[in-house]
Amino acid sequence: MLTFGIRIILLLLLIGGAIALIGDYVGRVIGRKRLTLLNLRPRYTAFAITILTGILIVFATLGIMLIVSQDARTALFGLEELRNTLTEKSQELRETKKELDQRVAEREKIDGELQSARANLQKAKLDITALEKTKDKLAREVEVSRKGKVLFKVGEVLLTSVIQAGPEKKKLEEGLKQILSAADAYVRSFGVEEEKHLIFMPPEEFDRAVSALQIRRGENIIMVAATRNALFGEEVPVRFEISENKLIYESGREIAETIIQPGLSVPEIEQEIKRLLSNTHLSARKDGVLPDPSGSMGSVPYSEILTLAKKIKGYKKGIRLKTIAKTDIYTIGPLEVDFKIYYQ
Repeated sequence: MLTFGIRIILLLLLIGGAIALIGDYVGRVIGRKRLTLLNLRPRYTAFAITILTGILIVFATLGIMLIVSQDARTALFGLEELRNTLTEKSQELRETKKELDQRVAEREKIDGELQSARANLQKAKLDITALEKTKDKLAREVEVSRKGKVLFKVGEVLLTSVIQAGPEKKKLEEGLKQILSAADAYVRSFGVEEEKHLIFMPPEEFDRAVSALQIRRGENIIMVAATRNALFGEEVPVRFEISENKLIYESGREIAETIIQPGLSVPEIEQEIKRLLSNTHLSARKDGVLPDPSGSMGSVPYSEILTLAKKIKGYKKGIRLKTIAKTDIYTIGPLEVDFKIYYQ
């Protein structure tokens, strides 16, 4: 079987040969008969016929190629368009390659950053592990040091509260149990982590307190005090100390006083006011006002002290400054005072 291309070539050879043969025959006939074409001499007429024959061979060849071959048609009439398309595709290919190179570079950069992030993450995990080990070690060391520390000394007051005395035993028992629970919570606030109760009171001590309150009247002060030194984490044995919540100062009563000379600076006047407050606390404690477990009986904001110092600074002569009870003050406190200024 002959291929399509070989058959086309044979066809072109046959047609070209036939046309050449016909042209040669026509040329010889014209030469013998001395014919002319367009008033040309016979010799030139033969030349013209030969040229026309060659032209016909070319046209025939092109015609057949264009009829039977799409590639031939594209080569003759679409070559320029194909060349432009090829140029555009080449440009697109270069741009695509450039973009691909950029993407590859970005990918390599991201891979590098990812690798660095993974390394940092691994390092962070190791650091966290080391910190956790250090934390556990420190916690154990703190626990060991705490276990050897005296948390409460004998006689130290853990909690101060009030209760309404009277004959109702059940109400008294509930109130005292709430006070013991508050004391237990206070001990745990130091960081003691135990499931058991941290406060222990002998039943006879508890019953004694209930009996004492049954024969009393009015508001009474209950202080929870340690009966021996207690180490950190140990159960704290306690007892109740009961006293009447008496009225110590009526509202408006003078507690302490001082004299402030003229010409002092504001900071110096502040020191005089603080000294007066310290004497006020000493007098109140001497008269029976109880401090809380932290040792405080009340405080005055610094802004109030500063305002008062500036006010006194404006006076042209010495003054007598007194502290007076702001409200009725009982044994349980707190010690709340106002200031009163007198000219000398």
